Amino acid sequence: MKKMIPLALAAATLVAVPAQAQTSAANFAGPRVGAVIGVADDDLLGTDTFTYGANVGYDYDLGNAIVGITGEYQNSDDTGRDLAIVARAGAPVGSKALLYGLAGYSNLGTGTGTHLDGVRVGAGVEVAVSPNVFVNLEQRYSNYEAGVDGFQTVAGLGFRF
Repeated sequence: MKKMIPLALAAATLVAVPAQAQTSAANFAGPRVGAVIGVADDDLLGTDTFTYGANVGYDYDLGNAIVGITGEYQNSDDTGRDLAIVARAGAPVGSKALLYGLAGYSNLGTGTGTHLDGVRVGAGVEVAVSPNVFVNLEQRYSNYEAGVDGFQTVAGLGFRF
């Protein structure tokens, strides 16, 4: 499963992203909200589990780069809730896509009442469906204290204001 996730991300990027240069990244700037669903492979269970969540963020257009911040609440019936605040930075590719990396803080709250602090890193692609609607795909890795870590692959739908 872990080997297929990066391949799926690469394939989605190649299919969704035209190869011409971006002339304006205006559609990637400003406030945004979104929802995600996906699969998490966590050390806590040793198996894959369904995950879902909501996020809010803000992106800044620096010309040839986009930088932003995202806060997210994520949940899984099996592993519990995950709160994260991450920074992201990326570059527009084509007229409608943004490739980005992300890094930040994550806190896993398990069903047993244990809270684990950790670090999240990842990469993703965002594709504008319209000036105010986008879809995205992310591959994430989180490393928590006590030797707990996990991979996530999530797809999202979001709206810009």
